[in-house]
Order: sequence, then structure tokens, then C-alpha cells
Amino acid sequence: MGEASTRGRRASRTVGAAPAAESKAPDPAPEPLWTLFRVVFALSALSWGGLALMAQLEMHYVARERRFTQVQYSDFVALAWMTPGAVGYNVAVQVGYALRGRIGACIAGIAAVLPFFSTMTALATFYHASFIHALATPGLIDHFAAVLAVLIGITWYRQTRALVREPLEWAAALVACVVLLTVHGTASFVLLLTGSFAAGWLASPARGGKLGVSLGVTDKLIVLVVLALIALFAVPLPPDYAARLLWPRLAGAGMTLFGGGFSALPVLRALFETPAVGVTAREFTLAFALSPVSPGPLLNVVPFLGYLVHGLPGAIVATCSLFVPSAILIVFTRRHLHRLEENARFEHGMRVLRASTTAFLLTAVVHIVEHVPRAPAQLVTAAFALLCLVRLKLPVYAIYAIVAAVYGGARTLGY
Repeated sequence: MGEASTRGRRASRTVGAAPAAESKAPDPAPEPLWTLFRVVFALSALSWGGLALMAQLEMHYVARERRFTQVQYSDFVALAWMTPGAVGYNVAVQVGYALRGRIGACIAGIAAVLPFFSTMTALATFYHASFIHALATPGLIDHFAAVLAVLIGITWYRQTRALVREPLEWAAALVACVVLLTVHGTASFVLLLTGSFAAGWLASPARGGKLGVSLGVTDKLIVLVVLALIALFAVPLPPDYAARLLWPRLAGAGMTLFGGGFSALPVLRALFETPAVGVTAREFTLAFALSPVSPGPLLNVVPFLGYLVHGLPGAIVATCSLFVPSAILIVFTRRHLHRLEENARFEHGMRVLRASTTAFLLTAVVHIVEHVPRAPAQLVTAAFALLCLVRLKLPVYAIYAIVAAVYGGARTLGY
């Protein structure tokens, strides 16, 4: 996460030193809405993971169509990392907003979500079919969970190396790990992120300076709604009330997911894996295990989980609850956050906050390992996944296919 943001800033400095004619391109010409939808939909359907979508959007709109300069696109990426939600989705919404304003942001957001929404909803629809039951056998799910734990562990290692450097950042990451592993409840997520940012703000060597942001009536209303959703997510509620308010609480949870992806696992678990909601631990693990089969970011599990709760309406409402507020917020921050970044204390607070989010990944690994048998077969699967991901650079869905084929062959031979 930090590497992309850093690259964006470096690119800005490098090109900024060039002549004005090279560093600043005219605003991109309006693109037909149907073309925008078709391009983003096709790129999203062929992108496994948010980073893949970001790379494809850059290839099309920067290298091929030259709609944006590299500096402009780097600003999109940097802002996407600093805003909660799925990073690739955040970039797609910004591209749509830059090309066609608010309607373009809406079209690009729908196009980015539709491929994985369709795939994951289809998988959830046929959840009780025989081939899904074959994927959902306890033994195979344990092997899939081992692969998932390795994948999240590698992601945690890379993010920690990129984001955690200074003593305060290491302290924030360590405290976050302890809190997430010992304190259970949605309030801990919000308090942890708020405390991390506050610690970075107060410890910043910079002093003074004003946050030069003026908000209109609509902007203030957006801020109030976001704060209300976060508060609803954070406040402990009786199980029955929490289940009835699941969707607005999911929207509030989306406002705490910096980095998205695997960091969402403990947050979504706290919302869905409860007796009142009805999603079991095995169904929850299956959703994340099937996630790499579908295009899109790791947050593509949300339609699957929503379908398990309330069928097709649940899949639609769950997807809207998580992604619509994110789209609104990224448009809001696109107008204001670039000015906030100029404040040194704000940037220092964001750096500490990003460091603390690495704990979400480590916590996800711990929770998965707790439910996976420490048998030799699972250890071999984990070692195989590590080899494939680190050395062979195989895509995750290929690893799942190999593991499923070997498991099915072993079962057929009676092992």
C-alpha cells in the first residue's frame, strides 16, 4: 500500500521538475458513458485483485489512450490508498469522475463491481449444488484455508516492510496486534484507527499550519452521514439489533477498511459470523477461499455473504452498502484530500494509521490458523502455496485448482 503511494509522490516530484508543457496535460476530453462502462467492465472482468485492475486501467488510459499523464494517474493511486475501501475500485471511480464527472464515477463504479458481483452471487446461488459441496468439504476447505493463510501472511510481510519503519509506526503496529487479538468487538476497530491517527498527529515534529479545507452544505452532510455510519458500526448493540442494522453497520465498516482486501477479514467476521446473522465459520471461510476464483478485489466476498443472509436482495444490498459509500467518499476526498496532504501533521498521522492497519492482516492469519488442523497434509499444502506464490509467481486461482485436483485425486484413490 505504501509503495504505490510513495511511487505516486516520487513520480509527481520527478515530472514536476520537467517543463510545464510536459508536466501538465490538458483536462481529458469527455468519454462516452457507454465506452466508459464497457472499458471498465472488461478490465474488471479480467482483473484478479485490486492491484491488477489498477495496472489494467493504467495500461489503457495512460499508456494506450493517453487520457491521463503518469503524474495524474499516480495521484489517483495515492489518493486511493489513503481512502477507505477497495483500492482498485477507488481508482476506477476516480477515472470515471475525471472523465465524466459524478455520473462517470457512478458508471465506472458499477462497471468495476458488476463482474465480481455476478460471479460471487452465482457461486452463492448454487451453494447447495453438488460441485459447490465438493468444494465445501471440510478437508478441502482446510487445505484452501492453508493457502489463504500463506497468501495473507505474504501480504502482511510486504505491507509491513513498506509501511512500518519508524519506532512510532512499529509501536502502533504492535499495539494494534495486541488489541485485535485480545479485544473483541467492532468498537475496537474504530478506536484503534482513531487512536493511531491521533498518535501520529500529536507526535508529528511539525507544528502549526491550518487544514485549508472549506466545506459546503452537501459536503458537511456527507461528513455527518459517514460519521453516523462509523458510530453505528462501532457502538456495541444487542445481537438482535445488530442483525437488523446489519447493512448500515456494513456501510460503516467500509469506512474503516484502509487497504481493503485481507484486512477486511476480521471486520466482516465480526459482522456476519454471529448467531443472529446466521453465517457459520465454515461458510465464512468458504467465501474467502472462493474469492480468488472470481475477478475483482478480495472484498468480492461481500455479495456471497449477503446472499447467505437474505438471498439475491441481500447480495445486492450488501454490495451497495459497502461500495456506494466508498464511491461517494472517494469523490469527496478527490476534491479535498490533496489539500490535506499538504499539512505535515495530517500526513504524519496517516502514516501511523497505515502502519496500524498491518495488524488486521496478521490477525486474519492467526484466526485462520486457529481453525486449520496442524496435520502434515495441511503443512505440505502451506509449503506448496509459499513456493508457488514467492518463487513460481503462480496466480492464486491456479494454486487452488492444483490443490483441489490433488485433493480430489487422493480421495478417489482412498487416501
